[in-house]
Amino acid sequence: MSKFELVAIPVKSNSYEKPERKNQNIDSKKYDKIDKECSENVFLSNDGNVYIPVKSVPTIINQQKKRANYIIDNIISDADKRNIAGQEVINSAGINYYLDKNSHQTRDAEDAELNRYARNHLIGIGDSDQAEAIRRQLDTHTNKELPKLKKQRGSDVDEITGEPLEKKAAFHHSNEKEIFNYPNDVLDPEKGINVNDETHKEIHRLNIMDSETLEKNKEKIKKNITKK
Repeated sequence: MSKFELVAIPVKSNSYEKPERKNQNIDSKKYDKIDKECSENVFLSNDGNVYIPVKSVPTIINQQKKRANYIIDNIISDADKRNIAGQEVINSAGINYYLDKNSHQTRDAEDAELNRYARNHLIGIGDSDQAEAIRRQLDTHTNKELPKLKKQRGSDVDEITGEPLEKKAAFHHSNEKEIFNYPNDVLDPEKGINVNDETHKEIHRLNIMDSETLEKNKEKIKKNITKK
């Protein structure tokens, strides 16, 4: 299990510029509701990401609760869903994907404008100086913790070949950490394997970037190393 525990960090007031209200025909109260939700309930976390509580999603995406729940269950990716301090939340990346797509596809001009407005709110929070400072702290923490994963993994053999680990052995992330980069996954020793240097090089030579492909190619990797 990852030792990186997500915590909620309130967004500082006036930490970013609020979006422009571009449609004067829309009741200002609808804009106000999104402003209120973003200022009071949307938050940052120590992974540098923006999170939206599930209870806030209907307002953020401008949908009735039942329809919003359907969207959460069937359209928003499970990979973007988290539980932080006992609260069910969604990463803004997943919400923004929906908002951006819907703002281009809906035939309702008001719905499109409110979707863009909410999206720009979330982007603004994520681009704020506060969020950037959190990400800098995270980079420092990650660089410090990554070298510890091999020991935390607890295996003293190459988990593909079965050979004893050598001096240059390393921890290999089963899902390429530059692509699957949630910090609580990157720093989880259960999300990778210990391998010797030659095995590690063969994995990358084959351009294996996810756990499913790695599992399918274990025997191939082992045979390729044996042939050398």
